[in-house]
Formats: sequence, structure tokens, C-alpha cells
Amino acid sequence: MAKHKNLFLPDWINSKILILVFSGMIITHFIIFVIYSERNSSFEFKINRDIKARQIINFIQTIENTPQEDQDKLVKALDIAAFKITLDDKPKWKEKFIHASLWQVLKKISAQSPSIELSFMLAPNRWLNITAEVIQDSWGLQSLLLSLEIIVIASILFSIWTIKRFTQPLKIITERAECLGVNLHSDPLPIYGPRVAQVTAEAMNTMQKRIRDLVEARTKMLAAISHDLRTPITRLKLRAQYIDDEAQYQKIIMDLDEMESMIAETLSFAREDNQKEKRVNIDLASLLSTLCDDFSDVGHPVEYLGCHTRLPIFGGSVALKRVFSNLITNAIKYAGSAQVSLIANENEGVVYIDDDGPGLPEEQLEQVFQPFFRGDSSRSRETGGTGLGLALARDIIQAHGGAIHLERREPRGLRVVVKLPKSMGLVS
Repeated sequence: MAKHKNLFLPDWINSKILILVFSGMIITHFIIFVIYSERNSSFEFKINRDIKARQIINFIQTIENTPQEDQDKLVKALDIAAFKITLDDKPKWKEKFIHASLWQVLKKISAQSPSIELSFMLAPNRWLNITAEVIQDSWGLQSLLLSLEIIVIASILFSIWTIKRFTQPLKIITERAECLGVNLHSDPLPIYGPRVAQVTAEAMNTMQKRIRDLVEARTKMLAAISHDLRTPITRLKLRAQYIDDEAQYQKIIMDLDEMESMIAETLSFAREDNQKEKRVNIDLASLLSTLCDDFSDVGHPVEYLGCHTRLPIFGGSVALKRVFSNLITNAIKYAGSAQVSLIANENEGVVYIDDDGPGLPEEQLEQVFQPFFRGDSSRSRETGGTGLGLALARDIIQAHGGAIHLERREPRGLRVVVKLPKSMGLVS
């Protein structure tokens, strides 16, 4: 069965790349936000602390130059938000300044964190105790930046969810469309996802039902025709017995037998009987080896050269045996012998059926899989057949998820290549 694959990378690599890209974007944004917030907070704190320190120096200078009898009133007036100033008879804080210059005070308190606390002596037994809280005002900006980061992350996650919501139904539709090409009786598509995906799934289900109805009507018509044709064929066989010419009688009987065979094979091809068989785990190596032994037992030069290691295939044993029996029979008819090989790869088994016959022209290697096509009509007439064998073989192989094609051998001969996927289960 053909599968749609990315021309450059497998799906799982694409998914990992997308995850890495989005994760990198989120982590990068978060790191930038943390670094910026930290640096911005530190820088703003230093600025606010320096401003507070200079304000304190201004307060000290103003109070110091005020007459002593008015200092209490001024201190009460300066007791505002973010500052607490009191006049006491002793210092309250560890940093005490006695007859220090205002520059020394500024230099000392500019290193304090997170708040400024100092005691400054105005006169004996009169201490100016000052406390200032350094307030950080950047939380609004940081909140805005954090909101932007959340919006970016939410947008990325929403984009991933949206892409998955649209692509998952389309992926299922693609897989079911491929299955529909080989099995009209597969389950209908589930109706979910975006509206456009639901409409597409409904159209696919409607198309599947119409095609199935059309095929069933065709099958019923062929069954009726084959039933009706068997009666006159039987009558012709009975009437042929009255023919005195023995040679002519045998030719007529052979033609009537060929007509019956064509009717039976056409009906089988139309009904797709191979898809109705219950599938089980099959050992492909054992199936091919046994089949070659059966041909050899009746005198046909068929040789099995493949591996004898178990190779599990999930499928219909009767259908697969019919395919390989038909392919070996074709090799015997047109070349007189067949060599069957089996190679076990990691995910599939590859079967080669080689012969040393006249082969086929390059342009007919694909045409022979068309129903009722026969490359050499005179040879086909001699060897029998309806031209449906390879068409039915391709249908069966594709229904098992595999592929089949023909190759020319040098200097002469033909090779049939069949690929079948391994089963994940064990062969019992």
C-alpha cells in the first residue's frame, strides 16, 4: 500500500523539531524576562535609594538650620509617607553621625539596603532619628512584561493545538483513503474536528457507500450473468456429444471449459473473495517452502532458496497461498521452472520468484497487472488463463499492505518481486 511520506524528513523528526523550536522560544522569552526584571529592579532600587538619601540630607540640612524652638514643629511636618522622622534624646539606629559632613552621611547611607536608618546629632541630647523605606515602583511594568510572556506562551500552545486539531483529522482521512483503495468494506471515517474536516469525512463516507453499492450492484449483475450463462454452456456440452468428428468435439469442449473458467474467475475477481477471509499470523517462510515442496512432489522443477527463519505475516493463508501458487504456476508455464527466494528485512519480507523464460517487453511489465490483459495472445491461448491472475494477485498483496512488481532478468527471464510487511505478533 502506498504511503504519503515527507520528502525530506520523517514525521517524528518534524514533530521533534517543532517541539524544540517552540520550547526554545518559550525558554528564551522567560530568560529574557527574568534577566530584564532583575536588572530593572536592581537599577530602579538604586535610583530610588539615592533619591531617598538626598531627600534625607535635605531634611537634615533644613532641620539643622531651623531654630531649636521650631525644630519639633518642622519634624512633625516632615513625618510623611515613606519617611519617619523623630527628635529624641538618644540615638535609635546603628548608624550614628556626630559632627559629620553631609557628604559623609550621603556616602554612608547610599550603601544601606533595603531601607535607610540613621541617627544624626543636632545638639547634645538631641538626636534626629530617620527611617526611610525605599519603594520599588516597577511592578506595573514587570506585570505588563509578565502578561506579554503569558500571551506569547498561550499563543504558541494555541497554535500547536490548532495545527494538531486540523492536521489529525486530515491524517486519518488520508490513511482511510488509502485503505479505501484496497478495501471498500473498511470502517467509515469518524466525524470530528473542525467543520471543514467533518464535511470532508462525511463526503468520504458518502463516496465509500456509493462505491460499495455500485460494486455490489455490479457483482450481483455478474453473478446473474454467470448463472444464466452456465445453463446454455451445459446445453452446448450435451449437444456437442452428438458431433461425430472427435477432433471438432474436443475443441468445442475445450472452448466451453475455458468459458466456464473465465466466468468463475471473473466472478471471483468481482466479489473480492480474498478480502472476506479471516486473517491470522502466518509464517511466510514455511508457507513458501511447503508450496515449493508440493510443486516438486508432482514433478515440477521448483526450488526454494529462501531463509527458513520464521517470518510472521498477518493475513489470509488461503489468499496468499493462491497468489504465490499462481505466480509459480506462471513461471512453470512460460519458462518450465521456478526459483523462489525469501529475504527477511527489518520491517518486511521480500519474495523473489525467478524464471529463465522469454520474459516480457519493458512496456508490458506494468500492463500485465491490468484485468484481462495478456501479453502474448497465442501463447496465452495455448497455456490457458483469463488474464486475471496477476490483477487478482496485486489486489490481494495490496490488501495485505504490500506491493508487487515485475523485473526483467539478464540475459533472459523474468523476476516477480513481492513485498509484505512483517506482523508485530508472533507466529503460533
